[in-house]
Amino acid sequence: MSAPLPAIGGYFELELARGESEFHRRARRYQSARAALLALLRAGRPAALWLPWYICDCMLEPPAMANIPVRRYALDESLRVVDAQPDADDWLLYVNYFGICGRNVAETLRRFDPARVIVDNCQAFFDAPANCLATLYSPRKFLGVPDGGYLYSRLEAPEPDETDDGSFARCAHLLKRLGGNPEAGYADFVAADASLAGQEPKRMSRLTQTLLSRLPYSDIQARRTANFAWLHERLSEDNDFPLDPQGDEAPLCYPYRSRDACAPETLHARRIYVPRYWQSVAESKNVPAFESALAHDTLFLPCDQRMTTAQLERLLDVLLARTGRMNALRCMA
Repeated sequence: MSAPLPAIGGYFELELARGESEFHRRARRYQSARAALLALLRAGRPAALWLPWYICDCMLEPPAMANIPVRRYALDESLRVVDAQPDADDWLLYVNYFGICGRNVAETLRRFDPARVIVDNCQAFFDAPANCLATLYSPRKFLGVPDGGYLYSRLEAPEPDETDDGSFARCAHLLKRLGGNPEAGYADFVAADASLAGQEPKRMSRLTQTLLSRLPYSDIQARRTANFAWLHERLSEDNDFPLDPQGDEAPLCYPYRSRDACAPETLHARRIYVPRYWQSVAESKNVPAFESALAHDTLFLPCDQRMTTAQLERLLDVLLARTGRMNALRCMA
C-alpha cells in the first residue's frame, strides 16, 4: 500500500525547529523501554531475570508478562552488584543509576558474561550502548516527548506489527508545562505514565519519532553536564551519596543525601519539584536497608537542560537555607 500524499495548506502543525536527527537512530524503536524489554524477554526466553531491589516497579511488569521468573540482588554502597549468582541460562539487568554509574556498568560486564547482561540506560540517555546482550533507553526521562523506548541488542527480536497511536493522548502534560502551568499538568503526567502499563510491544509512534528528530542533542547534553558539575562543586562536601562523577556524563539528576538537607515538601512549596526514586522501594519490608535508605533519604535535584544559573542558585538557596553556608557558596558563583 503506497503512502498517502503529503497534505498541503490548511491549519498549522505545532512549530518545531530542525534538530540533529535522532540521537539513537540505530536502535530499535518501541513505545516504551518496558515494552522493549518485554520483546527482548520473549525473544530470548531466559530461565530467570536477575533484577536489583533498587529499581522501578514498572520493570517487574515485562518478566511477569513474559512468564520469566525474577531473582533479586542487592547493591553495595557504591551501587555495585553484591550477591547475584545467575545460572548459565539466566540474564542479569544492571541499572546505570542516575546516569552516573558508567564505571559500575564496565565492572558488571567484567564480572558477568556480557552476552547475558542487559544494561538499563533509562537514566543515562547520552551514554553509548554497552557491548553486551542489550541496552535500554527511555527518552521521556530526559526530553519533552510523550513516550518512546530504544533497544540495542545482539538478539534478533521481531519488529512489532502495530505502531503506537496513543502518543497524542499523552501530550497534555507537555503542553500545559510549555504553557507555564506544571501543577495543572501533573495529573495528566501521571495518567500518561499509567497508560503505558501492561501494553504489548508496539513500534514508536510517528509523533514521538518526529519530536525526537528535532532536538539539539549536543546542547542538551552539554547543559546537563555543566549543571551537574555546578551542583557538585557546591554540594559535594556535604553529600553522603556515593558519587564518583567522570566529568563528561550528562546525568538524569543530582542525587543528594545530607543531614542538613531540607525535606522534599520544602522544595515543593517553593515550586521546586524533585522526584522520588522509588517510593515503593522505601516502603517495602523485603528491600535491604541500604536500598531502602536510598529511596527514603535521597533528594534527586534537577540538573536538566532547562535549568539556568539563576534557577540553580534559587534551588541552592532553598536547599541549604538552614545551614548557614549560603554566603560561602555564593562566593563560588
